[in-house]
Amino acid sequence: MQNNFYCRSYEVHYYEINALLEATPLTIFAYLEETATCHSETAGMGVEKVSKAGKGWVVYRYNLQMQRYPRWQDKVTVATWVERFKRCFAYRNFHIYDEHNNLLGRAASQWVFLDLSSKKPLRIPSRLADAYTVLPRAAIPEAFQQLPGVTEPLAGREFTVSAIDIDLNNHANNKRYIHWLLATLPLEIHQNYFPAQIEIIYKKDALYGNHILSQYQEGPAAGDEKCYLHRLSCLGRKLELALARTSWQKRLPQDKSSIKTRHINFRKGL
Repeated sequence: MQNNFYCRSYEVHYYEINALLEATPLTIFAYLEETATCHSETAGMGVEKVSKAGKGWVVYRYNLQMQRYPRWQDKVTVATWVERFKRCFAYRNFHIYDEHNNLLGRAASQWVFLDLSSKKPLRIPSRLADAYTVLPRAAIPEAFQQLPGVTEPLAGREFTVSAIDIDLNNHANNKRYIHWLLATLPLEIHQNYFPAQIEIIYKKDALYGNHILSQYQEGPAAGDEKCYLHRLSCLGRKLELALARTSWQKRLPQDKSSIKTRHINFRKGL
């Protein structure tokens, strides 16, 4: 990995895995968020410094692509870099490696710099942009495609924004959106497929007490893959909060058989 990447390492903990002993997508997004935040701290433009000035960053888009998810007790390294700044937008990229430096996944993200009081986007000041070493390289070429809307939802599920969902900007953290859209899909999808790609565009913020409707429908997919289009709406405010597209790859039979063996060993106390 190159020196102009900012890197941070993690070990996958038991409380970060799913029923198949894999790190969940929310865990991966948490690693991305933590790495980006620490990068800003080392650049001298950390959360507290920026927020004291009444300014802040809000994620606008994510595109995560995973070849495989790390498992319990695996060690991973997340590398991040800023690709470019444009008006009020920052384009931040990520690579995710295992302990042998094999690439597990990559992600592209787009962030908006805004006034925390008015919620209006602000042009990024040069002193802030100059604090970062820009590396004009995209982790995912043409990462931000137009996402189709949900026109014929198969099912829906309702959630309520609680106090534990709220972040520093006083709205639901971006990872909660991911939770809401993934939790709506049937259990058999999670058991037999893994989310190889998650694309999301955040359109409006979800506030404390809001009632959220998560809907999905099937999208075009190749072979054994599955694709779903997602929409998050706020029922009371009649707002479309987010659109997303998830692509799922079929799990290998040997992976599931090894998981059963490890579960048996747990029960035997081995």
